[in-house]
Amino acid sequence: MPRAGLDVRWAGPDDGGGRVDLVDGADVRKLGPELHERFRAVQHGAINRDERWWQLGTGQVVMSFQPWTEPFYAVYRSARGEVEGLMTYHADEKWGDGKQPLNTATVRDMIAVSPAAERALWHFVCAVDWITTVRSGYRAGDDLLPLLLPDPRAARTVTQADFLWVRLLDVVRALEARTYAVPASLVLEVHDAAGLAGGRFWLDASADGAVCAPSAEAPDLTLDVRELGALYLGEESAVRLAALGRVAEESAGAAAVADALFRTPRRPWCPDIF
Repeated sequence: MPRAGLDVRWAGPDDGGGRVDLVDGADVRKLGPELHERFRAVQHGAINRDERWWQLGTGQVVMSFQPWTEPFYAVYRSARGEVEGLMTYHADEKWGDGKQPLNTATVRDMIAVSPAAERALWHFVCAVDWITTVRSGYRAGDDLLPLLLPDPRAARTVTQADFLWVRLLDVVRALEARTYAVPASLVLEVHDAAGLAGGRFWLDASADGAVCAPSAEAPDLTLDVRELGALYLGEESAVRLAALGRVAEESAGAAAVADALFRTPRRPWCPDIF
């Protein structure tokens, strides 16, 4: 992502007195786990990071086959002093024949629990002296970064891959474990060629919780367990799947109800390999 065009216009709305500080690995091991738990609570698809993850990520534990280079760690604190974001990045040292910098900052990890932290950390790394290119690392499909730039076309996608998927095995437990934004009820006819998760299920959900149970009622939607997995993550649209012929709408408006139930405000994203 070239830094061309970066100027004060990217400062954006007043972030209320927050600040970015450089810290060391010991600080990250102290601050990171609690921040990540808060991040995981609001980021659909994120998984847990155990103590060893933080040890490996800060050089306290080093793998023999992987040389360790100490990165930079930047922490965003709100005006109240609360840690709301953490970025880990490396910077190389390359210069052109005309003694102009050609340096790249490569972000290895960035988590934030507030838009102010997200904006501030990206602004920070893109404003580092002598950095001409920033590689963002793997980010969510609807990451804020491109639109933070004065010219969003300065950003380009260089890698695109699946990084998150789910295969439901216990429909009742899975649907009861999820949260839902609106109150609604649906009867789902689920097909599973492997014979593991098929059946007809009644789902009664609200913001306070959900109840799911086998049902003999007529279905509202008929779908394969593959499509149910896509809906479960909150990424896909039942209306879109119905248009593709991959979901059968047995009662009028059922696909729209499913969208209201399952869709998440931000796209699900898992920043870690699992």
